[in-house]
Amino acid sequence: MNGGLFMSNFDAVLFDFDGTVADTGEGVFLCVRYAIDAHGLEQPSDEDIRKFIGPPMIISYHTLYPQLSDDEVQSLMQSYREKYAEVGLYKYKLYDGITELLKKLNENGIKTAVASSKPQEALENIIKVSGIDKYFDCIVGADRNYTDSDKATIVEEAIKRTGVTDKSRVLMVGDRKYDIVGAHKAGIACAAVLFGYGSQEEFDEYRADYVVNSFKEVEKIVL
Repeated sequence: MNGGLFMSNFDAVLFDFDGTVADTGEGVFLCVRYAIDAHGLEQPSDEDIRKFIGPPMIISYHTLYPQLSDDEVQSLMQSYREKYAEVGLYKYKLYDGITELLKKLNENGIKTAVASSKPQEALENIIKVSGIDKYFDCIVGADRNYTDSDKATIVEEAIKRTGVTDKSRVLMVGDRKYDIVGAHKAGIACAAVLFGYGSQEEFDEYRADYVVNSFKEVEKIVL
């Protein structure tokens, strides 16, 4: 017998994508470095490049190269996007247990959504390619010009599209401080996953409501 709506703790679960649903690091890092090379800039360390997972790309490039103008950063991002659409998109791996969790949530009538700072078009493409698009009620990413890359805006839009009006019944699942801050700003709880690109220290500092090691633990929290 299914748990059904009445036995669950949440009516909707929103997922960040990079570092939460899938490990997209290989494709992202490859294209970040490609764009940097194409613009003749000095390559960052592996540690610095890991910071590209989570925040909007515009913030990461500005942080790494504060000397660049907005136009120069836009040009970097354009090079990144072209390469990503060509090769980066296909270099990813779904994390263990995500498909099973999504199926379980669907069976129990829980709404599911993706709320990511990744550009909408790339996000929809990669989710389609990975074959899990059928499990999501909606997919919300950043718009082409990154005007909607503030995580809270994206989270609020995803909540709205799930149709769940009681925010205490919505959970965000993510792997970086941006997910926690965005969720809290939007008025919902956040479960932070340790298998992504964040750390226990980061989750403690930004006060994640739950910290989990696996999607099995997310399932327990929700159902």
